[in-house]
Amino acid sequence: MDIYKNCQVNMANLGWGALAGIAVTLAIAAPSFAQSAITLDRNFRPDPEKLLGNGGGNVSLASLAGIADNCRGFANAEPNHTITLNENFPLLDLLVYTNNVNDDPTMLVKGPNGIVICADDESGGRYPQANRRLPKGTYQVWVGSKNINQSFSYMLSLSEIVQK
Repeated sequence: MDIYKNCQVNMANLGWGALAGIAVTLAIAAPSFAQSAITLDRNFRPDPEKLLGNGGGNVSLASLAGIADNCRGFANAEPNHTITLNENFPLLDLLVYTNNVNDDPTMLVKGPNGIVICADDESGGRYPQANRRLPKGTYQVWVGSKNINQSFSYMLSLSEIVQK
């Protein structure tokens, strides 16, 4: 019997239950860097809109941003959130909160037309925050940590007014 027919016979002998079990095992074992996606129009409700996630990783935010200037921290290669703005926003404020005082979050936002925003807590607060006029389009948000491979839970708050 040739190799191809042998594989067919062996797969048939396993049965669907065994194959489903293998598929479930592979799905559980595969790392998940799930992200959330949200679409916003002006005057969205609730304001602020809150997204939860896990920050940190081992990829430099500066390398993801393509710039070294003021882009600190480490995150996963895939963005944590994708935000689609259906309209131009005169102001959109993005603010990252954590519950643990030992977490040191940073943030990278990349958008249309080469927009790159890097933020950390050096602007006076404890949390990374960015607020500015943003044109309609799709934005990717990475939440990182100043320390490599430090993982933490966070909340990303989005508002049309500056948050305190």
